[in-house]
Amino acid sequence: MTRALDTRTKILEVAETEFAAEGFAGAHLQKIAEQVGVRKTALYYYFDSKSALYTAVLAAMLEEFDRTVSAAVDTNDPPERRLTRLVAQINDLLAERPNYARILIRVFVDRPQIEGAQLLPIIERVVGRVLRFYRQGVDAGAFRRISSRHFFMSVLGMTVFHYAAPGFSARILGVEDIFTRPTVSWRREEVTSLLADGVLARGRSED
Repeated sequence: MTRALDTRTKILEVAETEFAAEGFAGAHLQKIAEQVGVRKTALYYYFDSKSALYTAVLAAMLEEFDRTVSAAVDTNDPPERRLTRLVAQINDLLAERPNYARILIRVFVDRPQIEGAQLLPIIERVVGRVLRFYRQGVDAGAFRRISSRHFFMSVLGMTVFHYAAPGFSARILGVEDIFTRPTVSWRREEVTSLLADGVLARGRSED
């Protein structure tokens, strides 16, 4: 059982990198199998199809996003502090897992074959947490009364694109590598400042 779990985990890790680099259409199960060290037919013991494997990769990624968002906003801390933590933890997650941003961009653009019934509940949890958090901040008088949906899209856009296009981002920022600790910290501070200026109610500031 342990060996089977280890193999499944290895398949997911390799597939994540392959799908991030090549997208759903360009990824090859044979290449994934070779990197894992198993026969291609062995992949079907764990996943029924390429679509099932891709869906499993997305599910694992989205569950990690859900845990990250929950840890940031599902607390009793003031909304301003939770905002800072939300931006910081999403930024740092994408910096630590570079494949995530690239996969997300490909999902949005390529619209690959995925098993939506498995993923939709996770997506709804993640989006719902962020929307509720913003509305709570508005009700508490901490955030401006703007669209919570646009807030979600702003957070998504400001974090995901930066890490999905590392070469472009590095050139714009004038750095060699956006994944170095100083640059990750710089990006975290800048996004936090931009969002705070945009959503904090007048007369309020982070504690």
